[in-house]
Amino acid sequence: MKSMPPRNHMRATSPGTRRTARLCAALGLVTALAACTAPADHPALERAALAPLLATHRFAYYGEVPRSYRLSPDGSKLAWIGPHFMRSRLFVRDNATGEVRRYRIGAHDFQWTPDGRRVLYMSDTSGAENTHVYMIDVESKTTGEVDLTPHPGIRARIHQFVDGSPSQLLVFHNRRDVSVSDLYLIDLETRKETLVARNPGEVPPAVTTPDGRVLTWRKPRDAQRRPEKRNQSRADPPEATQDRGEMFRVLGKAGANHSVWALSNRGRDRVALVLAHRTLGWEKTVVEDPEVDVARVQMSAVTGNPLIAYSEPGYPRFEILDPALRQDLEPLLNAQGREPFGLEIVSSDNAEKRLIVLVYTHAQQRYYLLERASRSYTLLAESLPDDVAASLAPMKPIAISSRDGLKLHGYLTLPQGIEPKGLPTVVLVHGGPWQRTTWGNPLRSDDAAYAQFLANRGYAVVQINFRGSTGYGQRFTTAAVGEFAGRMQDDLHDALQWAVNTGIADPRRVAIMGWSYGGYAALVGLTMTPETFACGVSFGGPTDLASLIESFPPYWKSDLTGWHDYVGDPADAGQRERMNEKSPLHHADKLQRPVLIVQGGNDVRVRSDQAERMVEALRRAGKPVEYLLIPEMGHGMGYWAHRLEMLRRTETFLRGCIGGRASRIDPFDAIGWIWTRITGNEN
Repeated sequence: MKSMPPRNHMRATSPGTRRTARLCAALGLVTALAACTAPADHPALERAALAPLLATHRFAYYGEVPRSYRLSPDGSKLAWIGPHFMRSRLFVRDNATGEVRRYRIGAHDFQWTPDGRRVLYMSDTSGAENTHVYMIDVESKTTGEVDLTPHPGIRARIHQFVDGSPSQLLVFHNRRDVSVSDLYLIDLETRKETLVARNPGEVPPAVTTPDGRVLTWRKPRDAQRRPEKRNQSRADPPEATQDRGEMFRVLGKAGANHSVWALSNRGRDRVALVLAHRTLGWEKTVVEDPEVDVARVQMSAVTGNPLIAYSEPGYPRFEILDPALRQDLEPLLNAQGREPFGLEIVSSDNAEKRLIVLVYTHAQQRYYLLERASRSYTLLAESLPDDVAASLAPMKPIAISSRDGLKLHGYLTLPQGIEPKGLPTVVLVHGGPWQRTTWGNPLRSDDAAYAQFLANRGYAVVQINFRGSTGYGQRFTTAAVGEFAGRMQDDLHDALQWAVNTGIADPRRVAIMGWSYGGYAALVGLTMTPETFACGVSFGGPTDLASLIESFPPYWKSDLTGWHDYVGDPADAGQRERMNEKSPLHHADKLQRPVLIVQGGNDVRVRSDQAERMVEALRRAGKPVEYLLIPEMGHGMGYWAHRLEMLRRTETFLRGCIGGRASRIDPFDAIGWIWTRITGNEN
């Protein structure tokens, strides 16, 4: 690192240079400190040859990571997001000349416009989910990022380009009415915005043709219910409608006989890739996984046919459906060895002659440029540094039976360098709850990042996709109706019991931890089964279900069917009472073991009063609670400084109650504090 310039020289530099200089001074001061650790005090870990303890910021800050490689539609340019002076920047390379230009970007992903002249991305720096649409003209040497939706307090998203008009972009946003999204046309040349269609009421967005015409507005699920369901007494318990989980998503036309490719679970439990006739109604199954849904399908823009079907029962599965593509990928696939891996085509040129292929394992992800004509491939980047990759632990699929006979899938991540016997353990619960834990590495998902962070600290990590998790068929999802703090919670306890019965977990040193619904489950576990867990951590977890639903963002109000089906309608007195019984806030006096509650001050989904009322109730009852409020953070942790602050507090807390390792000093603690004051919430 270069030495600091003389003070009189600093006065002559730009504000950006002065900010960088101040940051470099802080970095030099802090890194001069020796980064020491707090050793594990659990008996199973005291003499273990664990993997090197990675600094906490290695699980929070990915500014040094190259990612999101994308070819321009004509293949003449290659763009990616990479590091530049501790900030993420967009790099654009001219493939003919090799010239690389760099642009400021406020996101981790982006897309090209059809003419390859511009890059678009969506970003929210407020934490309040007010996402805007931004544009970068990569052929301009003077123009930086431009906010195409510069209206305060709105939530915008990209819908589609208009066929044949690469500068005509359709977006949805809620400037007119915060509770609904209208459709607008933005001219990228002039940046003029024109209202195309008003949302007719409290309904989800419109369905449009490729040339931008509005066909219809989707109806909320509640409006699609059968009459007998709509007239059901409000005092009745929540019940899922038969058609709630039904799905038929058209992927593209399949020839000229009115047939289409689609993802469908009509007449079956799990989603499959089908060939269907839209007027005659028949469906032919093309790909169906025997255990889980087909999660998605890669379609060819050239032929209109499916290329790859993806599913994930445990390790990723991908079925290459196009014979030519299978042959072209064969050399790359053969080079991967026997270690489990996933594959994804993340970009291609319009002709699909050049592909960007992502291959990922539990410890690495690599981007390759594949030249299909020669079946040759070039490594573009390995995204995880070698020392991090070497310290990550295998994430192994597991399957157990619940107490009522339901098959549950999940993952077990064990610390390296120790026999898996009697270990301090964390039950890590995913959010949603209508999501699932997936396999991968810290760059693939937050769930994998938390699991690897905990395993590196010496903990066995159990993640189970409890009933209600998506991806396992309709019956598995709807088995969660009315089961908040019920059988959904039992599934977590059954996973813990499995870990105890196999000898992996020390039953006296088990923590429960999670984000959003996972935070709720942690608080349920600590208050309603107060002797099961040694401690717990709740990140943005709801504590009062009734007020949670009543305070959802306005743009959610158009369709709360799922919440009413699965949890209840707080407008009904009987259902509200049952929701109170399932709310940790109303059981705060039962808590016995320590809890750490982390909350974002800008969270618009689970508002801060959910945490504050819980903390107040616990303190009033004299219960052991720690509270961390991060004022600028929203419901997610998009900004690295927030992730770092949360992880640092978590490792210290868990060491105190179940005995793993922790870092005493992390240079990025000070850097993050300074960085937020110099740059704001900028990665």
